[in-house]
Amino acid sequence: MKAKILFLAPYFGLKEIAMSVSSEYKNFQIDVYQGNYEQGPKILKQVNINQKYDVIITRGGTAEVCRQITQTPIVEIHINAFDILRILKLSEGYKGKKIFLSYPNIFKSFKQLSELLGYSIESKCYFEHKDIRDLIKELKQENYELVIGDNMVYETAQEFGINSILITSGIESVKSAIDEAIRLCNALSNNKDLKSEAVECTYYEKREKSNIDDFIKILNPDEISTSFVHTVFPQTILSQISYLSNTPLPTIITGQDGMCKNDIGYLCTYYGPQKRKSLICISCHSIPEYYNYDFLYKIIINKFKNEGGTLFLEDIDTLYTEGQKKIANILKKLSRTNDIKIIASCEFPVELCVSNGNLLRQLRSIIDEVRIELNPLKNYSNEISNMVSMYLSKLDLRCASQVVGIKEGGIKLLSEYDWPENIRQFMRVVNQLALKCNGSYINVDEVKTALKVEFENHKNASLIPINLNGSLKEIETRIIKHVMEEEGMNQVKVEKRLKISHSTLWRKLK
Repeated sequence: MKAKILFLAPYFGLKEIAMSVSSEYKNFQIDVYQGNYEQGPKILKQVNINQKYDVIITRGGTAEVCRQITQTPIVEIHINAFDILRILKLSEGYKGKKIFLSYPNIFKSFKQLSELLGYSIESKCYFEHKDIRDLIKELKQENYELVIGDNMVYETAQEFGINSILITSGIESVKSAIDEAIRLCNALSNNKDLKSEAVECTYYEKREKSNIDDFIKILNPDEISTSFVHTVFPQTILSQISYLSNTPLPTIITGQDGMCKNDIGYLCTYYGPQKRKSLICISCHSIPEYYNYDFLYKIIINKFKNEGGTLFLEDIDTLYTEGQKKIANILKKLSRTNDIKIIASCEFPVELCVSNGNLLRQLRSIIDEVRIELNPLKNYSNEISNMVSMYLSKLDLRCASQVVGIKEGGIKLLSEYDWPENIRQFMRVVNQLALKCNGSYINVDEVKTALKVEFENHKNASLIPINLNGSLKEIETRIIKHVMEEEGMNQVKVEKRLKISHSTLWRKLK
């Protein structure tokens, strides 16, 4: 007789642990799927769970909803003291108002362990999952900045624009659950010898749609979730997105390269009035010069004709002039309906894009009703500590990282660094530090070494000469743009550094 176990991991990091651990159980078939409390029931129906598997292993809210649709025994992955300790350490670096929200059984363990270790994190319990949404709504009104909890708490908090850390399961908890599942299988088969040729690992992934063109990406409502965004933003930016997104008015996002404007556009869609409708993303920098825009208009109309949705024009300032004229004509036609939200992004401030010819005035008049203007990351130095905590928690979800923090001196170094390549550079540096770390904490020397390498690399890159081809005006414009990037788009600093007046700066950029 062959025993089959379905391991249903609500997040990617748990799937990774399950894959590595399952190879130790040579006499059992363990199929690993990834799906949360929403996707889990669909997966069970898809694999014909009642006929194919003997036991299911999963955790938290996913276990609860799966019990409602199957009679197959479910072994739940329990949260142990080590899991709680890891989450305490991970949230330690977050300086804002924070709270732990969970079921009573985990709540008691968390409260006892946190008090024993001298942590002062507030905690609260819920008795039914249907209560979570109202509780988190109350926490937002009470100005909580961070909510720690299980998968349902984690995703609901993100829906309300609150930072959240998921309490994850370590390898010890996974092994314990598999051992319990094996004992259950043995009992169900009257202790017969169970053998299987090999461990089979399967993955649940969303079916990728074949896009009509490479630069057009269409997302259905069920594919729009904050959990798909791995970028960590300062809370100041998240708050800005939250209160500026909930409007049907066209919105333009501006900010330096590396501020992950595309992810911000995605979050604007999620928090916007059309969040439960489809999203069409257009990568403007990839549109061919002689593209037929009538075809694009038909795609938009066909997708949005019934319920509407959101149209996101990424890097609109990189689109050639004729293309911008065509886009402007399309947007004028779309403006007749309030069911389509328009979002656009560009690198430089709107006025500068218009003056240097990168954005047509007629297009600007359509999309420039609400602005989300991003400062360079160095302007958010006081939020670096919180960003580190949030990014390490995301790494734990994605690759089961065991790193829980950076020593205080290392945080200081990160806060003082200029981050010329902004958020994308910050995440890459923290990611590399975490992957190289052999313990639970990244030490100061490791941070110092990493930042020294970053500084030298950026210094060497800045030595690349400016393109001297073209007219004097074109060369002059390149130099001014280069200086503006170095000064974080601060026009006052640029004028002072180049010793020119405000009017001269604008005249030279026209």
